[in-house]
Amino acid sequence: MKVSEIQPQLYQQFSNILQRKHLSHAYLFSGGFGSFEFAIWLSQALFCENLQEGLPCGICRACRLVATEDFADLHVVSPEGQTIKTAQIRTLTQVFSESGYEGKQQAVIIEAAEKMHPNAANALLKSIEEPESEVVIFLLTTNENMILPTIKSRTQVVHFTKNSHHFQHLLEKSGLLKTQAEWLAQICDSPEKAMDLSQQVWFSDGVQRLQQFVKLCATSPSEAFLYLKELVEIFDDKEKQNMAFELLLQMFRQEKMRDELLKTFRAIEMWKSNVRFESCLTFMVL
Repeated sequence: MKVSEIQPQLYQQFSNILQRKHLSHAYLFSGGFGSFEFAIWLSQALFCENLQEGLPCGICRACRLVATEDFADLHVVSPEGQTIKTAQIRTLTQVFSESGYEGKQQAVIIEAAEKMHPNAANALLKSIEEPESEVVIFLLTTNENMILPTIKSRTQVVHFTKNSHHFQHLLEKSGLLKTQAEWLAQICDSPEKAMDLSQQVWFSDGVQRLQQFVKLCATSPSEAFLYLKELVEIFDDKEKQNMAFELLLQMFRQEKMRDELLKTFRAIEMWKSNVRFESCLTFMVL
């Protein structure tokens, strides 16, 4: 999906910035909804060989390579496991001291920036404060409160809020069924993630099982207890379990099941404290 569709207001705002050539050297994109797509688009604007009134053409060699994250002067950093390690950032700061391969400009996208190890964050801070080359840094986070305050204060903070109804409409336009688009719009922060999930058999099966579980919670808690094994089998890792809880929150809200909703919030707290997923579900039923 185009960035102009994902975040139309921010698209207009940044279009004006690009046309005036006023792009800052460091941004903190907070909120997640479309932030990576925007960082890629802005990176394309830095390297595009055929700018259209300051905006990237999207079809030249540089734009195509940036879109696939294969451009030599674009550096994308993601957590290794649950952490962005100090060594990753130190390797990056070495890049900052050099000129780009294709030109003077470089771009850096750091995903899940809140997962930077404190030493990694401090290593990055110096590069933000005293850039040695022409580098534009995009820090992406879903929790800006976990970003080192000294880094946050030295970046331009941009909030990527999600309009779930608009997001659902975009997904429906892309060919998804209304019900499927509705659930995906609630739990996903990017169109790419939503479209990817829509193709996963486990996700469709999982939604159906959660809907059955919600019905049983309302009509027969004893049967709901016996049904837990069905959920544990399909939601078999942390990422899937997090989605299960988010979907349950939405389903209980939709059915106006206040007691179950409150139990789900408590179960999520337990799960985040490393209580087993099955034990958290059992707490919800008993």
